[in-house]
Amino acid sequence: MRHLDRKHWIWFYTIGTGALLLSVLTMCGLSRPLTMSVLDVGQGDAIFIQTPERHNILIDAGPDGSVVDQLGQQMGFFDKTIDLFILTHPHDDHYGGILDVMQKYDIKKILLTGAYSGDPRYQEFLARAQQGGITLLFNQSHQDLRISPYLYLDILYPFEGQSLVGQDVANDNNASVVARLVERTPDNWRSLALLTGDAEQEEELEILLSGQEVASDVLKIGHHGSRTATSDVFLAAVRPSTAIISAGEGNQFDHPHPETLEKLRDLDVRQTMKGGTIIMNF
Repeated sequence: MRHLDRKHWIWFYTIGTGALLLSVLTMCGLSRPLTMSVLDVGQGDAIFIQTPERHNILIDAGPDGSVVDQLGQQMGFFDKTIDLFILTHPHDDHYGGILDVMQKYDIKKILLTGAYSGDPRYQEFLARAQQGGITLLFNQSHQDLRISPYLYLDILYPFEGQSLVGQDVANDNNASVVARLVERTPDNWRSLALLTGDAEQEEELEILLSGQEVASDVLKIGHHGSRTATSDVFLAAVRPSTAIISAGEGNQFDHPHPETLEKLRDLDVRQTMKGGTIIMNF
């Protein structure tokens, strides 16, 4: 019986060691793709990006704590670090879940416009960030964020010299952080996705007039598919093959608007309200 126990112990030890080694190799990014997940958080926005090296970036945090469950499904049980959180603008359908995220995950850096909001939850978010010693970034269009050896977030808005810190903005949607996810290798350059927050047609036009390049394979449609975003001229400049809409089923705003969907009729359109979380591997 002792001999049988020893055989079982050796078997379990071997299997356990193999599983641990496999987990370590996976954590090290062996053959892992770049993954972008538009999380199913209802009527709101939350985008999770994980690089092959397992750097974790969260853009917006949805309207409530449901974002935590979504992150758990994408990150796994043991990964508790978010290297960068980007808040595109201070509307509660984009930051409503951030306090729940901060309770469960260690956030290293936060990028935001700094535009003013008197909402108590937003003020608590800023207070917790400061108390926790989290680095705050107020990046502008002349600063790219390197998130991996060959991956960058190219900030298109706010513009260089355009500080929104402390500003009471008339329309927060049109002060959204807009960024392109870009891959740059010694032999290749590719714009993978254009992430627009709630930018409406006015901000779209500002970006186009600035002369910055916007073409991208994937376009996260602005403002949940509202008719106030995704102008014809902007869509023509981006030239996406895939359009992603983050909106909640049966929402009170009737997003996405039929007019916007008509503009996208020739594209591969994916909606969280129909298919749940949308995962793209690059």
